[in-house]
Amino acid sequence: MQFIAHRTARIRPFNLLYPMSLLMKPADTCNAFVPGEMITVGPNRRGKLSSLTFAVKELYDVKGFVTGAGNTHWKNTHPLAQATAPSIEMLLNEGATLAGKTISDEMAFSLDGENVHYGTPLNSKCPDRIPGGSSSGSASAVAGGLVDFALGTDTAGSVRIPASYCGIYGFRPTHGAVSLEGVHPMAPSFDVAGWFARTPDVLAKVGSVLLDIEIPEFKANRFVVARDLFDTKDLRVASEYDAFIQRLSELPVEIVEAELGKPDFSTWIEALRNIQWWELNQAHGEWISRNLGTFGEEIRGRLEKISSVTRNDMEEKRSARKQLIRQIENIISPGTIVVFPTAPGVAPLKGRSIDEARAARINTMRHTCIATVAGLPQVSMPLIEKDGCPIGISFLGAQGQDGQLLAAAQVFGKS
Repeated sequence: MQFIAHRTARIRPFNLLYPMSLLMKPADTCNAFVPGEMITVGPNRRGKLSSLTFAVKELYDVKGFVTGAGNTHWKNTHPLAQATAPSIEMLLNEGATLAGKTISDEMAFSLDGENVHYGTPLNSKCPDRIPGGSSSGSASAVAGGLVDFALGTDTAGSVRIPASYCGIYGFRPTHGAVSLEGVHPMAPSFDVAGWFARTPDVLAKVGSVLLDIEIPEFKANRFVVARDLFDTKDLRVASEYDAFIQRLSELPVEIVEAELGKPDFSTWIEALRNIQWWELNQAHGEWISRNLGTFGEEIRGRLEKISSVTRNDMEEKRSARKQLIRQIENIISPGTIVVFPTAPGVAPLKGRSIDEARAARINTMRHTCIATVAGLPQVSMPLIEKDGCPIGISFLGAQGQDGQLLAAAQVFGKS
């Protein structure tokens, strides 16, 4: 049986407390939203997020709609969601208005943000460059001012990289801190529900709801500068980095340097990739293998390889992962923040070859693999630019230190 996505609007009963303007889907000037869907859901009641609008990546269930996972054939062969993801309900319960679902890379299996079915969401800061993926539509909608904040997912960097490329704030929480019930899985060992905002205050407000915490006063005892990730041959960017590190050194805290990638980043990336591919194959491999022809060429080329990871490969990398986690825990403890660029540089230009994209992916994952493999929280902040294009600066914290990172973003985003 084939299931076709529901296309009509779903709006909660109109309440005079909420102006009709908040219940209207914004005009999609950024190609950020999934075409053909008119999903608008009003808030359940007033709360911390009243008057704010948000969007969700096409991996989140909304009752009465198909969760399309970025692939039109998946969407046309799967049933309507029977319930809305709890993370969305938490936001609606605090007064926010859902304004639609946003474009995702297919199966969330990319860091570029280019979807063969729906096109590429706009990077409004640098329109000739990619937005970053796989939460590209959510980042685009926030950066373009279509919504106040948006939910994405982050496995290998899919919130952090679009945040950096699009010049907005992006947050990856501690693994398991936000419910993934009702969210399309990719690699459960690494998947998290993350979010974007244009301002650090909205980022923190959303975090207080999803994490069910009060944002604390910012306190840090030590900053660890990840020197191996700050290294760059671009002298102009290097001077911006040096100026930021100098700014840190003026704070009344200890500043030290370290190399995060020991013994080298390939060890981290291989652990991430093997476990990710194994889990993706367990979750969706049968359907993917039957429908490879429906995927774009770049993603299809990698999906063809996910079944090559054996159980022994996966178990070996899980064992290696434990050692890597112990290694990073020796550097990061409560009160310590690791600092590094979110991405290797500004967003790449559109129109790269597949070979160029794949080579860049490995370099990008040097910046994202630590938080992913260790399950740590990370915030990306739009603090540096080159020729008008942003480069995010990330703070990485110990497990459970999400509130401190959100507080840090408020301090550094305003100074």
